Amino acid sequence: MPQKTKRFPYIVSSLILFILCILIVVLFSSNGFIRGFLGDTVIVILLYSLMQSIKDFDSLLLSVGITLFAYTIEITQYFKIIPLLGFQENFFTRIVFGSVFDPLDLIAYTIGGLLAYFLDKNMIKKI
Repeated sequence: MPQKTKRFPYIVSSLILFILCILIVVLFSSNGFIRGFLGDTVIVILLYSLMQSIKDFDSLLLSVGITLFAYTIEITQYFKIIPLLGFQENFFTRIVFGSVFDPLDLIAYTIGGLLAYFLDKNMIKKI
């Protein structure tokens, strides 16, 4: 299968997930569960799909790696690394690194990593 054809399902899913993330932020900003928990779950799946659209990674290693990356971001929130570095007023760092530690986010990231892995193994790779 040509590489472009192999990447196409990941590119499409990345676009769909990106639009879903925007809709979650715009339409559900006041709903903590959807904006926070579901949004965090979707963003992990989006990152997984984006990475797979660039290169063919091992599904398990990629899902674990992205989940650990998300954990790392959450841990920086716990230790308030961004304010220590003086970046708390930077819009980009607030978006990427967030601002408040929430242990439930770790569960959302785990669910996102598991969903990304299982969706890829059971659906996308079969297309």
